[in-house]
Amino acid sequence: MEHLIDVAESMGLLALSVLLGAVIGLERERQGKSAGLRTHALVSLGSALFTLISIRGFGGVAAMGGRDPARVAAQIVTGVGFLGAGTIMHEGITIRGLTTAASLWTTAGIGMAAGSGMVAVAMAGTVLVHLVLALMARLERRYFPHEATVLRLKAIDRPGLLGEVATEIGRFGLNIVATDVNVDREDATVTIEINISHENAKYVGRSPYAEILQHVLALPGVLQAEMDNW
Repeated sequence: MEHLIDVAESMGLLALSVLLGAVIGLERERQGKSAGLRTHALVSLGSALFTLISIRGFGGVAAMGGRDPARVAAQIVTGVGFLGAGTIMHEGITIRGLTTAASLWTTAGIGMAAGSGMVAVAMAGTVLVHLVLALMARLERRYFPHEATVLRLKAIDRPGLLGEVATEIGRFGLNIVATDVNVDREDATVTIEINISHENAKYVGRSPYAEILQHVLALPGVLQAEMDNW
């Protein structure tokens, strides 16, 4: 009976780790980031799973002084560090993906907390991460605005696409300060990078960039789109 209780508790902790990781990943998914819902859920689940194994799977060995289960936590941090590095991209003087890498690293910590049974800590960590990603992003846009927001998209090459994207941006009175278009003849796709100025924007209330991104993704032929500095 005690064994069944332990199994049920372990399953509950693993399920919780998936849920908490998904909450963080959902915010990244909405921003169009490469590491989104599934990646964060799996990082949290994997961290919780390894933590559970280190605590309960090697308990007898550790009691005899043969192994320190706490070392697994350090290995998880190292492994997630390599995973996070894969989300960071360096393009010229621009570095992208640092926030997503940090969220993956923190999600691993939340998974470890869930796996070790520290449910309250894991839930509190999830709430704080979500506040940092959502609330602080708004504060940055309001009080520390970047010179320009960058919209990147890949789409099937077709006439009028750039004009349709510009129309969505212009609906809010935002200014396009630079545009870079690269056409891939082999697969008939086009990659577009647009720098959007915050200066003299006419919108009132919440930032329009999430809505712009949704509308751009809904345009015919658009395969993927994301925004930086917004």
